[in-house]
Amino acid sequence: MKENMGQIIKRLRKERNITQEELAEQLNISAQAISKWENGMSMPDISQVVPLANLFGVPTDVLFGVYGTEHEKEVHLRLKEIYEIYDGCKDGEEGKTALIILDKYRDALRAYPNNATLLSEASAFGTMILQNYQSALKPLVDQKGIDDLANEIIRWSELVIKYSSSTDYMLSAKSRLIDIYVLRKNWDAAYTLAETFPNNVNNIRCLLLAELKHSEGNTDGERMQRYGNIETLSSKLGYEISMLGNLYMREGRIEDALYCYSAFRNIVEAMYRDEAYRPPFIHNYYPMYRSPAECLVKLGREEEAIDLLEEGVDFILAQAENYNKKRYLNVPLLRDYSFGYGHDGNAEYHDLKGKLQRFVSGDAIKSLEKYSRYKTLFEKVAAIQ
Repeated sequence: MKENMGQIIKRLRKERNITQEELAEQLNISAQAISKWENGMSMPDISQVVPLANLFGVPTDVLFGVYGTEHEKEVHLRLKEIYEIYDGCKDGEEGKTALIILDKYRDALRAYPNNATLLSEASAFGTMILQNYQSALKPLVDQKGIDDLANEIIRWSELVIKYSSSTDYMLSAKSRLIDIYVLRKNWDAAYTLAETFPNNVNNIRCLLLAELKHSEGNTDGERMQRYGNIETLSSKLGYEISMLGNLYMREGRIEDALYCYSAFRNIVEAMYRDEAYRPPFIHNYYPMYRSPAECLVKLGREEEAIDLLEEGVDFILAQAENYNKKRYLNVPLLRDYSFGYGHDGNAEYHDLKGKLQRFVSGDAIKSLEKYSRYKTLFEKVAAIQ
């Protein structure tokens, strides 16, 4: 049976844990008016529809009961267009491309105000730009533009936190807010918000899904879920170990840093054995190859550093060749688990030559230029078409 507007308002209010009194206060009307709407005794004035939709974080069509799959299809198409623009970004055009994408997100949000998916993705993209490409963006928008974008991300994130019924979206939005606070060096706000995260939140969903599939006797489903859990857990452990290595590097504790990077490599090797490639986006090649190579240079073990750089170049080339191919890993426990990569098959490797040139160059390994092996490796990269 189709819901009337009053029933829809009641459902949305309860889903968001808002009382009639709280809703009435935000709309500057009486709680009795809200009660009458929900009981079908009256209807909101047309001037109250947009504020209601904004408070609930839904398009206005939802309140009229006509929001359907066409809207979701349109949101999906808009996101697909944004992904294609992002994937086609060339080196040196990050700032310009970021502004185009941000405008696309704003246009989409004007069409579908407070859509949780759009808000979450827009805030995540904006935060990534501020963290990684602020220097490319600043000449185009100046410092005020940077500050305005940060404030926009805060508004997007707060809307998700306030109205989204998705725990994933809510926690991700909180993470975005913490990132912005860190960029602004607002440590008190960052720590206060971090304390609101529940303990042991990581991987609970994945582990619960595996247990549910076990309980219902769904052995195939349980197997695939546990494959994914193993991959995710190994990735997180490797990431934390490599970040500890980065910390030791900043402190000048080179031997300790090298030990951490070696542990990271051991985890990856244990997972993938003799595989020529590993799933992209999961095991970053810098802590596996470049970072330990820098350690070895600092320790005077330059020939070993070149060994790692050679291996790293071969690894990146293998990754590029296998990118977006849903191959099955020839690894115990994971051999039936396939990985699909990216949006169009070349997002990560659209500038393979540039990535490799940055990988094998830089002041940290400049002393290797006296070795013929290093020169050969550099020439190999330069010859890539």
